[in-house]
Amino acid sequence: MAQNPAAFVEPGGQKLFDLLMKELGKPMDIGAISPKVAGVSPLIQEAQKRAASEAGLGSLEFDPKTGAITGVGPGTGVASYERFLDKAEAAAGPDAYKQYMSPYQTEVLDATQRLLDEQRAAGRPQLAAQAIEAGAFGGGREGVQRAEYERGRDISDAGIMANLRQQGLQQAQARAQQDLRNQIGLAQTGQGLSSNVISSLGNIGTGAMTYDQSLLEAERQRALLGQEYPTSRIQTATNIFGSLASNVPGAPAAPIMSSPGIAGLQGAAGTFNLLGGAPGQGINSMAQFFR
Repeated sequence: MAQNPAAFVEPGGQKLFDLLMKELGKPMDIGAISPKVAGVSPLIQEAQKRAASEAGLGSLEFDPKTGAITGVGPGTGVASYERFLDKAEAAAGPDAYKQYMSPYQTEVLDATQRLLDEQRAAGRPQLAAQAIEAGAFGGGREGVQRAEYERGRDISDAGIMANLRQQGLQQAQARAQQDLRNQIGLAQTGQGLSSNVISSLGNIGTGAMTYDQSLLEAERQRALLGQEYPTSRIQTATNIFGSLASNVPGAPAAPIMSSPGIAGLQGAAGTFNLLGGAPGQGINSMAQFFR
């Protein structure tokens, strides 16, 4: 037969047991202590929108609760840098130099050709005068000299005109190559600047989400502490009570557990036994209480 402890410990043990039963009977809000995930920051959503626009995609759709991407609208399919690459491709073609020819090139060629023609014409009378002076005017020797003169002028004039055309071609090709490099540079610069903005928005948004997540975790910890604190206090009181009661001759030792809730339950069961219940009936009695 179980031996009852001293009478002075019975009121405290009974009060402790009643308090634990009251705490265990309260409903527990599991949602308050469940892990939660912070919603997507509006800055991250803006970064996602810009990235989609840069890639030629349509408007993004977001879940109003979580902020996750739920859909992508129809877009142009043309990335922001593609227009520069199209111009660069046009500047790389075999006939691309033609559009870079100087508008004054034709005028220079025409003026030079007129000047050469005038010089050629001015040299013909001199040949006739030389033939008259030599007494060969109208003869075969004059005809040979005239032919040599025209042939020499043709070679000289063609060289001058070819040199001018070559200079114009080289200048046009240089301008085409420069425009090619400019267009590629604009594409790379634009893409790089956009990437920097998107990255900055994403980094700021990530920092904001981290802070929001810490607030949610702090709230969860607060709710968890609020639910465990009463049973933790009961466990402390149970340990003290069990220490006092265990010093009474014939009283069983109070159990010590690591978890506040379970330890409080076990401690109350031990208290039940200390108050005169049969060994092992404390847990069974509380089990009946929750049925």
